[in-house]
Amino acid sequence: MTSRLKKYTFLITIILLVQITVLAYNSADWDLWARLAVGKIFFQTGSVLQHDIFAYTPTKDIWIDHEWGSGVIFYFLSQHLGDYGLLMLKFLLTFFIFFFIYQTNQLRSDGKDPYRIGYYIIFFMGLTYAFSSTVRSQVFTYFFFALWIYLLDLVRRGNNKLIWVFPITMLIWANLHGGFLAGLGIIFLYGVGEAIQKRPFKKYFGIFALSALVTLINPYGLKYWYFLIDAVTMPRPFVSEWDPLNLFGPWQFVFGFKIMLLLTLISFAYLFIRKFKQVNWTELIILLVILYMSIKHVRHVIFFSIAAGSYIYYYLYPALDWLTFNLLGKFYCIFPDRLREAGKGLREFFVYAILIFLGFSTMLFIPYKIKVNEGMFPARAVKFIQINHLSGNLLVLFNWGSYALWKLHPQCLITIDGRYEEVYPKEVVDQVARFHYAGVRWDELLDKYHTDIILIPTDYEVYPKLLALKDWVQIYKDDFGDNGNKVGEAAIFIPRSKYRENWIKPSKDFNPSKEKYESPINISISRKNYNKTSNTAGIKS
Repeated sequence: MTSRLKKYTFLITIILLVQITVLAYNSADWDLWARLAVGKIFFQTGSVLQHDIFAYTPTKDIWIDHEWGSGVIFYFLSQHLGDYGLLMLKFLLTFFIFFFIYQTNQLRSDGKDPYRIGYYIIFFMGLTYAFSSTVRSQVFTYFFFALWIYLLDLVRRGNNKLIWVFPITMLIWANLHGGFLAGLGIIFLYGVGEAIQKRPFKKYFGIFALSALVTLINPYGLKYWYFLIDAVTMPRPFVSEWDPLNLFGPWQFVFGFKIMLLLTLISFAYLFIRKFKQVNWTELIILLVILYMSIKHVRHVIFFSIAAGSYIYYYLYPALDWLTFNLLGKFYCIFPDRLREAGKGLREFFVYAILIFLGFSTMLFIPYKIKVNEGMFPARAVKFIQINHLSGNLLVLFNWGSYALWKLHPQCLITIDGRYEEVYPKEVVDQVARFHYAGVRWDELLDKYHTDIILIPTDYEVYPKLLALKDWVQIYKDDFGDNGNKVGEAAIFIPRSKYRENWIKPSKDFNPSKEKYESPINISISRKNYNKTSNTAGIKS
C-alpha cells in the first residue's frame, strides 16, 4: 500500500507540475498565427497551399511547409475548443514526454525507486526553453523524440515486434514538423553505437531505411527533402534560437539544460572511474553528438535534456552518493543510515507538498487562457490599420509578420514573417534585416518594392530615420494605458501624399486576447482579388 500510495502521489504531482509548466507560459507564440492561417486554408480547400499568397516581396516558386499538419491541428482545436484545445494539446504532449522518460527510467533501473521527484523537476527545467510560449510545432518533435528513445530501449532489449511502430509514427511526424530528422539521427546513432559494442545492429539500419522511405509520403514528395537539406544548412543570423550556445553566458531559459549537463558529466565521470565496463557507448555517442548540436544551435538543447533525462537516471544516484562520500569523508559516516534515509524522506515530503500546493493554486487562480501579449505583438497598431481601412503593401517586422497576415489578409500583404526559409529567398531576408536594423543601404527595401504602410517598433534603429524622411509621416504610435503602463511599442507610417485628418484609434478597452482567433482570411476571395490586391512592383500574379 505504501508503494502504491507513493506511485499515485508521484503521478499526481507530475500532472500538477505539467499544469504549472503549461499555464506559467501562456503567451501566444510568434508563429502561431501563420500556423492557424495554414489550417484555415486547409479546411477551406481540402488541400495544402503550395504557393504563398501573403507576401508582396518575391517568394520561392513553391512553398514547402514542413509544419502544415501542425497548422491543421492547431486551427481545428482553436475553432472547436478555443484556448482549452490548444492548452490541452500542450498539456498532453508535455505529459507524455515525461511519461516516456519515466518509462525508460523504469526499464533501466529495474523498478528500483523510480519516483525521485527531484530528478524530474530538474528534467522539466531542462524543457523550459521549449515551452516558453503556448504551443509550437516543435512540441510534436519533442514528443516523438522521447517516444522513440523509449521504443529503441525496448528494441535493444529484444522486443523486435515494435520495429513497425517507427515507420507508422514517422508518417505522422514528417507531416507535423521537419524535426523528424532528429528521429532518423538517433536511430542511425543507435546502429553505430551498437556496432561499436559488437551487439546486433543491422536492425537499426533497417528501421532507419524504412522510416526514411516513409517521409516521402507528404504533399511535396522528394522536393521536401531538397528543402530540408537546404533549411538545415542555411545560416540564420537573425533568428536567436539558431544562435550558438554560450555555456558560460547568461542562464536564461537554458538554466535547466546546464544542470542536466552537469549531472550527465557527474554520472559518466563516476562510470569511467568506478565502473568502466558498464559504460554504454551508444548512449555516450548520442549524448556527445547532441551536445555538439546544442552548442552549435541553442534550439537543440531540448534534445539533450530529453536524451540525458532518459539515460543518466540509473547512474546518477550512485554517482551522487559516491561523490558525497568522497567530499564529506568521515563526516558523512557520522549519521546512521536510518537518519540519512529519514532526511531524504523529509526532503521529498516537502518537495511533494510544495508542488501539490503550487499545482492546485495554479489550477484555482490562473485561467486557461492564451494571452496576446501587447508587449510582443502590435495588436493595437494592427487594429488601427483595420478600423481605418488602410490597405496595400505592409512593411512589417519579421516577428510581427505572422500576426499581421492572420489579422489583415487580404486587406494587406506583408514583407516577411516567421516562415523564413519556407517562403522567402535569402536576398529578401537580408534586405528586410538591413531595413529594420538601419544597416548599409537600409532604404533599399522601400526603393525596390512598392510600400503603402510601414509598421515598425519604436525601439529599432530605423525608427528615427523614418521620422526624418520627408515623404513619410507617422500616423500612429502606441501610448500608455490608464494605469501608466506602456501597451506596446509600435508605430505606423504612410506616404505623406496619403495623409488625412481624423484617424480612428482603438478603444481603451480593446483586448486582443478576446478576438485572437478572428481572421478575415478567405482563400476564394484571395484568389479572386489577388491580382487586384497585388498590382504593385515586385508582386507575382
